[in-house]
Amino acid sequence: MQFSKKIRLLAASVLALQLTIPVVASAQETNDTIAPSWIEQVDYVALGDSLAHGMNEVGVIGLGYTDFVAQVLQQEGLITSYNKGFAYSGYTTKNVLMDLQSDVEKPVTGFGYTSEQAKLRASIKEAELITLTAGANDLLPILNESIATGVNAAQILKASHEAMKNIAAILEEISSLNPQAQVYVMGYYNSFPYFNEDLQSQFKVLLAVMNTSIKTTAEKAGAVFVPTFEVVAKDVANYLPNPENIHLSEAGYLAVANEAFLPMIKTSKLWDASTAIRVNVENSTTVQVKWLAATDNIGVTNYNIYVNGQLTSSQSADKTTIKLENLAHNTAYTVAVKAVDAAGNESVQSPTVKFTTEGTLGFTDTENHWAKDFIQKAAHEGIMKGYSDGTFKPEQNVTRAQMATMLVRSLGLTTKEKAPFKDIASYDAETQQEISAAYAYGLIKGNNGQFNPGQPVSRAQLALMISRAYEQQLKQAYVPKNDVPFTDIATYNVETQRAIAMLYEFGMVTGSNGEFLPAASTKRSHAAKILVNFSKLLK
Repeated sequence: MQFSKKIRLLAASVLALQLTIPVVASAQETNDTIAPSWIEQVDYVALGDSLAHGMNEVGVIGLGYTDFVAQVLQQEGLITSYNKGFAYSGYTTKNVLMDLQSDVEKPVTGFGYTSEQAKLRASIKEAELITLTAGANDLLPILNESIATGVNAAQILKASHEAMKNIAAILEEISSLNPQAQVYVMGYYNSFPYFNEDLQSQFKVLLAVMNTSIKTTAEKAGAVFVPTFEVVAKDVANYLPNPENIHLSEAGYLAVANEAFLPMIKTSKLWDASTAIRVNVENSTTVQVKWLAATDNIGVTNYNIYVNGQLTSSQSADKTTIKLENLAHNTAYTVAVKAVDAAGNESVQSPTVKFTTEGTLGFTDTENHWAKDFIQKAAHEGIMKGYSDGTFKPEQNVTRAQMATMLVRSLGLTTKEKAPFKDIASYDAETQQEISAAYAYGLIKGNNGQFNPGQPVSRAQLALMISRAYEQQLKQAYVPKNDVPFTDIATYNVETQRAIAMLYEFGMVTGSNGEFLPAASTKRSHAAKILVNFSKLLK
């Protein structure tokens, strides 16, 4: 994150969102309207044609869907800057692509910038959120002819094919500049609802084909397709009031923003605060809740704790843990922590955790499982978690990333260092920190700069991690007392054989028919047993 973005964070709160003319941010702060947050506030760049530019049904540039998206995201403290200056009325997909390739510089139309002009490629590199609306102008000349001559399907499909090629090239350019950006591509709505019935039926068939093509093109490039057909069709008279103009009214743009784009954008992993909170169920009436500190442009003053939607307590910003006592037996609870600043702004995207008191966390698939007690213990101690559907999935394999994070949690390890692995960037910040802690304390090593976080952790790899954790905690290597009875570990190195011996001699594993099955994947149930026993060993 560049220093200029930090300046824009302060500037964004004092700018009006009447975006019909270029707006340049000032770094001078007046009123603090920025709420504290656990998520990264991002930059938003809108690309495309007149729909992104904001042309309305009478041909005047006003507030388009991109402006309404930006308003909501700014009010909820999710974005730092917004610029639709690269979206221009009349643009075809070729125009957008040429702008990218030639790196145009254009006036800023939005907020949060420290200069009046911005270059496109630098803006793409800086942005975490990008919307793209293009393709309509590639087809409009042909469609306008259809009114008099009838729909020329072959000509339209040819033009559509060229438009898809350009959109694919645009998305490829964006990805090469910023592979981490979240890109949302707008689908087509019926812009000719006043055609006669025969033309309507033909056009709708073609429209469905074009939307399928753009959806396939977007998703192949890792972007998100945003359908708008049904949204606009719900109220054609209000959203497309001018039969002579294909552009939406302000009400139409607002509907596209609120009903199409925002529901998808706001579920982005960019703003997932769920990893910032943990709960440890101590007994049937007491839990301890811990959370990561929130950030704020001025400073967090306190945290409000909500239990089942009710504000139950507030504590100073230097405390990020609370013990909740006298809870009801065998009862489900939802705890949310909201950060508050001196101006009274309360965080919007706030970490929330759900749990159930009493002797069970309510897993629906462990009642008759052999590892039930180990699973419950691991969940109570915060070492392992269940899934949002109420299951634990005891027979599912554990990945290398999951194993590293679970072991780090059980030992309470932290670090400010970063692991040298190139393949963990897509994981959330907390998981990356936990993998980094596992690396810093010597629990994992990786290979050629790769950790392979998504691969299942083998039983031999798990044994190594546990053995290294034992050595790290007790400051001494484990020395096996006897030979282990496993016939399938002789080809492994000495460190691995000793690690397997340690697990066997401490009763954490027993093997099967004289074999340890070192290359087999580790199931969640077995991981729960080993981690609970290891935690007990260290106490």
